[in-house]
Amino acid sequence: MARQILFAIAGLALAFWAGWTGANWQRDSVELVAERAAGLAADKARSQLQGVASESARALEVKLEELKGAIPDGLRTEVVKPVFTNVCVSDDFVRMYNEASEKAERTLSGKSKN
Repeated sequence: MARQILFAIAGLALAFWAGWTGANWQRDSVELVAERAAGLAADKARSQLQGVASESARALEVKLEELKGAIPDGLRTEVVKPVFTNVCVSDDFVRMYNEASEKAERTLSGKSKN
């Protein structure tokens, strides 16, 4: 009789241990799937962000190249020359400055001339 009780207790302990181990394995597999999914999502997001960043960098480079020629040479030499007589700046200087600023504004905003 004592032997049967001992086998019953050992059987219950073995069943408890098997259930505990199975639950741990199941929890580990769920965590592994979640980690893999998070890793894939992070890789996808990273590649998309790199694409957007490279596109915006290219667009900025193009705008900066366009802005290189925005200020005409005459405007630069006008700034260097002393023009303080009766009038602070000449009409040509104002015209060139306005054209250069409009061109730079169009370039930065991405709008066409028309």
